[in-house]
Amino acid sequence: MGQNARVTTDSKGDYQELVDEISELLGAPATLENRDFELIAFGAYDSEGDLDPSDLDPVRTRSILTRRSTAAVRAWFEGFGITRATGPVRIPPTPEAGVYRGRTCLPVRHRGVVLGYVWLLDTEPGPTERQLTAAMAVTARIGALLADEAQHGADLSRELRAVLTAERDWQRDMAVAELRTALGPRADTPHAVVCVAPWPSAGPEDAPSVRTVPGATALCTVAGGGAGASLALLVRLRSV
Repeated sequence: MGQNARVTTDSKGDYQELVDEISELLGAPATLENRDFELIAFGAYDSEGDLDPSDLDPVRTRSILTRRSTAAVRAWFEGFGITRATGPVRIPPTPEAGVYRGRTCLPVRHRGVVLGYVWLLDTEPGPTERQLTAAMAVTARIGALLADEAQHGADLSRELRAVLTAERDWQRDMAVAELRTALGPRADTPHAVVCVAPWPSAGPEDAPSVRTVPGATALCTVAGGGAGASLALLVRLRSV
């Protein structure tokens, strides 16, 4: 099994363990991204062998280094029908697109909704149907985790917005108490609120993923004010 790098915070270690499990099942480097092509976890090359340059083609390198893929790359991969697929999808090598090595995409779904993708670099010999079936069972467990995380993130966004929009002191006190409860043990660590204004829209769909903001615990969009819509981030402060 190759040595793996971790792109995780708090409970995200579960994702890494599941990616490791898929890599072990299929004997291939694996990458997990959410449905917005934001990196969650990846398997590095086998430390006991030589690094294959094709393991780090431009598309995979950018995903690992920047933790996300470009809109053009996303559209290119989605052109293979991965958003609708319920089973493995084969992506052929396409050097002109920066894909030097073929891939297999395992869609990650929960209750029929695609929440992410596991990407596997082609190996020789390729995985058997039995191996792919076992790997898809692991993606179902990943899907359940992603669904839970999305729900928790929505709860934190709602509670943070309630704190920032409370009109009376007693309403704010209640909202802060609810936010502390939602944060759990993290509520005992120092945090600061950072505001970015103006922001294009107060719609939730225009807010970035909290995963893409280092140190952010929660975020939400807020309407109104002299600057129009704004983005508020609850940022965990480092201990001195």
